[in-house]
Amino acid sequence: MITFISEASDILTKLGLDWKSILFYVVNFIILLGALIALLYKPVKKMLKNKRQSIDGVYAENEQLKAESEKLKADYDKMVADMKLENARVAAKVADAAQELAIAVLAEAQEQAQSIVNSAKKEAATQMEQLKGEYRNSVNGLAVQIAEKLLEREISDSDNDALIEQVLSDWEDAD
Repeated sequence: MITFISEASDILTKLGLDWKSILFYVVNFIILLGALIALLYKPVKKMLKNKRQSIDGVYAENEQLKAESEKLKADYDKMVADMKLENARVAAKVADAAQELAIAVLAEAQEQAQSIVNSAKKEAATQMEQLKGEYRNSVNGLAVQIAEKLLEREISDSDNDALIEQVLSDWEDAD
């Protein structure tokens, strides 16, 4: 190791350096290092601290915005669910209204059908009365002819009316 120190001493003397110069350079380096630490390290450290706080602030704001967006999404989902319920309620209301309309239309159709049936019954009754009248006239004529042949004489109108009334009353009683 002594050889190493002597060799290092030889190299330093060749370079024109002695132990006082080296000590001077080391002290200057320490002073420079202290000045750099005082002038650069602390401001850089402070700047990094400020940057960290800024990043933390952005992160906190991001978390707040995320929470707000989740709340808005929850509100939106609730609004969509409410709208679906409202749509279902309106659809049920429309279905009920359609059912009521169908019942009203059916009732009106039944009334019209009943009216048509009643009208047909009245018309049938009227036609039956007309047919009875026609049969009565036919029967009257036939009865007169039969009576003339049976009696072989001429029947007066009053006799004819009496016979007709008798035959018709017998006929109606038979029905």
